[in-house]
Amino acid sequence: MEATMNDYRHRTGRHCGSTALRNLALYYDWGYDEETCFGLAAGLGFTYFELPESPHRGFFGRPPRLEETFFETLGIAVDSREGDDWRTVRDRIRARVAGGDPVLVFTDIYHLDYFQTDTHFAPHSVLCVGVEDDEETVVLSDSEFDALQRVPFDRLHDAMSSNSVLPLRNRHLVVADPGPDRSLEAAAPEAIAEMARGMLASSGSDGPIGRDSGTASSSESAGESECVGTSDRKSEFGTQGIAGIRRFADELPTWVDFEDPQWSVRFAYQNVERRGTGGGAFRQLYADFLETVDDTVPELPDDAVSRMNAIATDWTAVGRSLEEASERSDPDRLRPALTDTAETIHDLADREERLYEDLLAALA
Repeated sequence: MEATMNDYRHRTGRHCGSTALRNLALYYDWGYDEETCFGLAAGLGFTYFELPESPHRGFFGRPPRLEETFFETLGIAVDSREGDDWRTVRDRIRARVAGGDPVLVFTDIYHLDYFQTDTHFAPHSVLCVGVEDDEETVVLSDSEFDALQRVPFDRLHDAMSSNSVLPLRNRHLVVADPGPDRSLEAAAPEAIAEMARGMLASSGSDGPIGRDSGTASSSESAGESECVGTSDRKSEFGTQGIAGIRRFADELPTWVDFEDPQWSVRFAYQNVERRGTGGGAFRQLYADFLETVDDTVPELPDDAVSRMNAIATDWTAVGRSLEEASERSDPDRLRPALTDTAETIHDLADREERLYEDLLAALA
């Protein structure tokens, strides 16, 4: 039996979650590009967290539950499930795909063989758009790859049930009613305000999130995708928002005391520039969204786009500094480089805080 959606259009993108949403927008004719999908999902965030082994620290530049927020903002009904047994999930994927609906699933790339990586990194969002080979193979639309990918259902099971970064618990969703209840003009201001509130709220805990060994390895060649999701936007791991950025800056010079400081610093560079962030720790993707809706949301401060672009540019510079610092094996040479970078990050936290306060004041 074969049930591949021949009318589905696969396209790559800058970030796994917003690319999946953009591809759904194309499929259901919502008319949104990736930047708009990211912005309507209140996509900018920051979570700084501990890991149980090297690289010891990590951070994500986007919020938890980005994908669900997009649908909530637009009033699009979805069937979202988490914690069901695998047989139920597998049968649901087969039935929904056969009925012409892509299924958004959340995975650990370690178990997706086409990544060829020994790095656990999750959740990574992909769309199931086909079932082939007597229902034993699932066809995936993945933002990182030019062609559709095919994996056995048992490997998708491993990817969707992984606990290595966060417990994924077979999390998946499918659009139940493809008609948005809200226009871009109504949804965009609310999404911008939600992003700003999330960054200023600084919720979360300081504890580690790793659940077992191998949370992240030193393999840099694969796994360049960054997605994160937990129980809700204000998740119970890490330090979030502006407080997370400041904690990152406070702790960065102390990383020289880690067992493998070079890899920790290299991983930080990847989380700024390489792991599906769209550049500048997701700040460039968000700046592009603000520019896209600048005329749609007249309440935006006149300098909001330029300020966000400048912040994104300076986060990219932070990424370059971290990359260069990761080449320093001598702690006496590494520490001053991290201290200088930490000062820049503190300045960025101050600038972001002022911008989000101004956005909230303008949209109130």
